[in-house]
Amino acid sequence: MLITEVAMPVSNLHQLDINRLIEHVLSTTTTIMSSASPPSSPLPPSDHHNNGATISSTSNENFESHLLQQKRWRRPTNNNNDNDSSFLTSKMLLRILGGMLFLWGLSSLYLGSYYHVQHQDFTTTVHKMQQNKDDFIRRGDKAKATATRTSDSTKQRTDIDNVAPSTIIHETEVFKSVIERVKRTEEQCNNVPEHHVDTLTKSLLPATDLPPLPEGGVAVALERWLNNHDNQRSSEEEATTNNDDDVYPTCYIPPPKSCDVSTYTLVIMSHTTERLEAFMDPLADMVNSWPGLNEIIIVWNSPRTTLTSVSDEKQRQYAIKLLSWDTDPNHPLRIFFSLEEGLANNLLNRYHPKIQPKNEAVFYFDDDGPFFSKEAMVDSGFEMWKRNSNVQVGAFPRNIRYLSKRMKDAGKKGLMESIDIVTNNVHGDSGATYPPFTPFCRNATGDHVEYNYFTFPDYNAHMLLPSGSILHRNYLCFIWHPAFEELRTWVVHHKTMPDDMTVSTLVSHLSGRAPRTVPQKISTFNTRRRLTEDSSEYYSDISANDAPIPNQSHRRLLWKNPNWAKWREEAINSILNYFGSIHPGTVGWCAGTKYSQDHHKHHYECKPEIPSLNMIPWLNEGVGFDHCPPNDRVTDIIKETEKQMQKIMEEDKMVSFCGECKYKNFISCTDRAKYLIEKYNNNPVEAKKNTIKDDENCKKK
Repeated sequence: MLITEVAMPVSNLHQLDINRLIEHVLSTTTTIMSSASPPSSPLPPSDHHNNGATISSTSNENFESHLLQQKRWRRPTNNNNDNDSSFLTSKMLLRILGGMLFLWGLSSLYLGSYYHVQHQDFTTTVHKMQQNKDDFIRRGDKAKATATRTSDSTKQRTDIDNVAPSTIIHETEVFKSVIERVKRTEEQCNNVPEHHVDTLTKSLLPATDLPPLPEGGVAVALERWLNNHDNQRSSEEEATTNNDDDVYPTCYIPPPKSCDVSTYTLVIMSHTTERLEAFMDPLADMVNSWPGLNEIIIVWNSPRTTLTSVSDEKQRQYAIKLLSWDTDPNHPLRIFFSLEEGLANNLLNRYHPKIQPKNEAVFYFDDDGPFFSKEAMVDSGFEMWKRNSNVQVGAFPRNIRYLSKRMKDAGKKGLMESIDIVTNNVHGDSGATYPPFTPFCRNATGDHVEYNYFTFPDYNAHMLLPSGSILHRNYLCFIWHPAFEELRTWVVHHKTMPDDMTVSTLVSHLSGRAPRTVPQKISTFNTRRRLTEDSSEYYSDISANDAPIPNQSHRRLLWKNPNWAKWREEAINSILNYFGSIHPGTVGWCAGTKYSQDHHKHHYECKPEIPSLNMIPWLNEGVGFDHCPPNDRVTDIIKETEKQMQKIMEEDKMVSFCGECKYKNFISCTDRAKYLIEKYNNNPVEAKKNTIKDDENCKKK
């Protein structure tokens, strides 16, 4: 029994071999004992024999037989021969028993050693698997070391530890909700009234040779994943796989609020030294002036040699500086060489979990910008993200235009409901359910949409471009989840490589909510600029501050292609068709304030386009203010700005300005001044002075 218990952890083959060995030893022992007895009759049962050969005879019948045999053997005989025979037999039995004990000891040592080695490997595997999983949800991992924590990161807690258990959503629940949404929209599409079917006058023709994604295909992909993988598996079950690469960590939806987060990571992806100057100069300013920026990750999608062997002298100097930043332990920048990490040149690499940002909040910029200001990204945008950390937040929104009346009506209804939810949720404790997504019925009704690349709307935007966007790092796990491999493969092969459309759409379906928009620029009323500057310097400053539409570095040549708009339109239609629906649209930053203006047909927009920090509601006791504790640093900035504005208003009274007069016989001078305030970041005094300078008729006589 003891041997069997020790051998339990060993394979059946080892058990069989050991048991056969023991049986062989016992059989040999019995044979030897039989050969040591007289051939004609049994040995007299001495005490020695009772403990050995005859110990198995325990019945009463056998016992009486032994007593009879004892009497018979007590007749006179040669005592010396009997004693010698008994002595030899006992000695042989002792040797046999000693040999058995020796063999048993050797087998125990062998089995114990084997079990120890096997158990040690198993424990190590469990540890590695668990660490592989925790790396995707743990704060403070330094990506340069695979399993080593820096002294700064040892104090960091996991993302899950930072939030209440009720806000932690496992990937299985998220996937099921996406599947249910697809099924609901499919049912709605199949029951659309006849008068809403095939009502579009514009047809969507294929723009590329790439087949579209299947309608509702995301549900099929997620169901396949859930059927083939038990996402509730324990860490012990995960450890049964010897290949760490085969185990993808479990993903979790971020919490709705992350008020305690005070630092962030900035990610820029590039692949050529031609653009080093474009992003390194802004980065140098950010490192010195952006509070909370403690990590910068450059995702480099080219070989390392593109930085170490540069022919152009100016580019070479920037490359040398970039590499020096990477090796400087005191600099927050590090380079992630995608190819060296086993990744192909892919636009989605900036969202790959392998980059391992140490902060929950991840800022994104394209390598050629635009790079928005600290006031827009940190003072305003970061504070918005803290209050909405489970959605994508950004300053570069795009709108998708609906063509069918059914989608227009459904989208308008959903947007109005979203606005009501946001404006009524003053204290951040609303349990309101967000409105359903608008069904996209390509097969049932012939639905398709247009990609609007002319405006950057605060309201009713449906996606965000990467520059100026903020995303919780938990979503990186989802973006590269094996369940979405079909989607990623399609993105890589499409001519526009629509990673921006894909990320915005995917995150909105995972969270069940639309993104949130923030202003691209924040007005400081130019209080740092002297009011006596002449207009030529002023207008030169305007052109420098005005944020242009970027060429988008990785799509620069595509932008110039005459088919670019058709390709992008094909891409958004295919992606929406894959998910089967689209969220109701973004709610503008000005919702619930006097700066939200309702134009014809419920077309909302925020005015002014360039607000000051004291106009942002979540910074000034408006909508969202109570969702998180106020940021004292931002509050001090707002107070200082208000003091400066008071001085400006006093000076404004001294300006002789004729507001009702005509500016260049076209509009009123007041309208012209307002235009300069809203469009070119003038303060009121500057706007009036510049209006008078352009047209003396605006000066009060």
